Amino acid sequence: MALPEKLGKYEIRRELGAGAMGIVYEGWDPGIARRVAIKTVKGEQLSPGEAEQTLARFRHEAQASGRLSHPNIVQIYEFGEDAGTQFIAMEFIEGRELKDFFDQDERFKLPEIVRIMQELLDALGHAHKNGIVHRDIKPANIILLGDGTVKVADFGIARIESSNLTQAGSVLGTPAYMSPEQFMGQTVDARSDLFSVGVVLYQFLTSEKPFTGSVTTIMHKVLKEQPIAPSELNVQVPQAFDGLMQKALAKRPDERFQSAQEFAAALNAATAGHAAAESTMVDAAGEATLAGATLSGATLAQAAAASPPPVATAATGSKRPLPVLAIAGGLAAIAAGAAAWMMLGRDPASAPAPAPQAAAQPTPAAVPPAPTFFLAGPGTAVVTALGLADPADPRYASDKGLLAADLREDAKRQLIEKAAALYVDGQSLAKHYGLLQTRLLARSGEFIQAIEESEPLRTADGLMSLTAKATVKVRAVQKSLNQMSREERIDFIRNNGDPKIAVAITAASVQAGDGTPQRSPVAENLLKERIQSFGFRLWNDDAKDVADFAVSGEARFKKLSARLEASGITIEKFVLSSWSVKCTDKKSGEEIYYNNKIPEKQSWATEELALRDVGKLIGEEFSKSFFLQHFNFTGEKVALNFKGLPKPELAKSIQRELTGMRTVLFVAPAGEARFDIELSGSGSMVERIGEGVVKPLNRKLGKTCFGIAGSSSSEATLSFESSCADAATLGRLDSLPPAGLYDAPPPRREAVTRNPEMLRKLSI
Repeated sequence: MALPEKLGKYEIRRELGAGAMGIVYEGWDPGIARRVAIKTVKGEQLSPGEAEQTLARFRHEAQASGRLSHPNIVQIYEFGEDAGTQFIAMEFIEGRELKDFFDQDERFKLPEIVRIMQELLDALGHAHKNGIVHRDIKPANIILLGDGTVKVADFGIARIESSNLTQAGSVLGTPAYMSPEQFMGQTVDARSDLFSVGVVLYQFLTSEKPFTGSVTTIMHKVLKEQPIAPSELNVQVPQAFDGLMQKALAKRPDERFQSAQEFAAALNAATAGHAAAESTMVDAAGEATLAGATLSGATLAQAAAASPPPVATAATGSKRPLPVLAIAGGLAAIAAGAAAWMMLGRDPASAPAPAPQAAAQPTPAAVPPAPTFFLAGPGTAVVTALGLADPADPRYASDKGLLAADLREDAKRQLIEKAAALYVDGQSLAKHYGLLQTRLLARSGEFIQAIEESEPLRTADGLMSLTAKATVKVRAVQKSLNQMSREERIDFIRNNGDPKIAVAITAASVQAGDGTPQRSPVAENLLKERIQSFGFRLWNDDAKDVADFAVSGEARFKKLSARLEASGITIEKFVLSSWSVKCTDKKSGEEIYYNNKIPEKQSWATEELALRDVGKLIGEEFSKSFFLQHFNFTGEKVALNFKGLPKPELAKSIQRELTGMRTVLFVAPAGEARFDIELSGSGSMVERIGEGVVKPLNRKLGKTCFGIAGSSSSEATLSFESSCADAATLGRLDSLPPAGLYDAPPPRREAVTRNPEMLRKLSI
């Protein structure tokens, strides 16, 4: 069948895959110059009964996915129709289905499993917060990109809160991954997706599905039987995961994890316990003894280099393998070796045959260091930074060790400065930079959980530089900023966030019956008006699991009566007999505010007037600053493309520049002249890229060389002006200090160098 030339505005380039209901093509959007995947369905190829339902679900997939914008969810760009062919234009993915890994019996190291599961849960948490339940989580719908990033696909049978397309009575999904309520045709919610996630995690840990057989057998097992504990099938699985799996696969939704965040927190806790135990198993030579087998690690880079070249495909038929750790060394026993192989991520296609037990082992000097794994769990973030030092400083003339130490310390301080920029506006940081240096940046080691550093490098600008990547305890940084605000009376200008706040106020009369508190809409509405004045989003208390904060109050009233003898009139007044106000951080479970001190004595003529004033009083307990001080800010993930660079090698210089910019929390290469970054700060993505990336680059180059050529919800393209391709302008990229220093506060510049000529260049 001949390829269509176009579908809608999209040019068709090639067929990626075909099925009974339609074809998936690679397309090109000429308007913004990007590749897309185009999923099609033709109603005339289906029977009348099938066509109506299939086309409805096709539209439903576009509607469900189109409501979501998340770095771990395949993005939908457009739903359209062209000459009877309905199509969805979506993000073009070069990756490989998790099902392909499982089918080929490929294994993953435990930290990699946890990272993948965290990204999957983060994606589902975003969907659930937006009222969408996927309903078909399975390995075929989980795609791993070449760098390991997770993409969740196919919301074709998702349930949207406002939709009646898939309600109670519909049995939809893939049997081996379906929840009990799906089999029973009951209405499902987010907890059904989390059951399916549990099945995927079980398969990761054991290489077995927990429920197998015919559809009838699977249904019986899902409804009636408990799967074997993972540690019984694989001795390398930490026992903490047994309890986690039992909760994840509980038959009743109320007994499971109630949110993706709760599941992720439990996964982190189980992993942390395992890591602590595993650290005691590492000997001085750097070799780990695991289940009786002596193993030596290989770096991810070495393993990736030994792998066959990847094949780039779209989401429908991907073949690009993730880097996995190869295992070298003798195995003490077949059973122990198999278990270690499962947990340490051996690639069965490339692993050598086991050597005889008597074979010589590599010497410790030949064993490369194990790679550091960076996981952003609750309260942490992965941050990259550039440390700088001036080797011309006289202090280093006789002590080269001091230069290396200062370089590492500067990199750590920059990691923490970037973490602080998550919460505090850049101008406010600059204003109080001296205090931040002594009170926060000097304590950088307290906030760094794991760190990896490059080799020091002297560049053409005369400075020594070192790149660092670390897991930083950003919530601990935030708490230190809050403490500094109180103790030093600093009014930091906080970044504008969008906290979601759940509200619940109850009231009761101490004279009425059992005095059971009842919700008070009057008081709640006044509190909500106060919070809305901050520009924040409000959620009902019954949806508090998706909120960032939960504000609750309880008031108890006493009715007092007095009869005036002169007139015979009875006067009634209402007074507060007790009250409590609290605010809970829903992400951490921490109670960040509590007050049960009754306000100054007041009385009201009616209970309604009392409740109205109580709502105002509770609102006055909270300010915009209070919520921003405790809000869990996260970086915004963006794909940043550079086009028009005159030389490919300039991409390396660009990466160094991005690493040194405060606005760029994290940067990693993602292709030729393409980077995955995380942005901090306030304002739109385009505004932050303009101020934090484009402006300092142009200032360094001395003229407008970079500009924003286009952007979408999670991607931006910077173009390079051809007039800047002369040698003198390009030479400034390497010969002048990093662009991030140009907008840095004077104390930061002086910490790097005291050279007057260097400081003059930075002030240009």
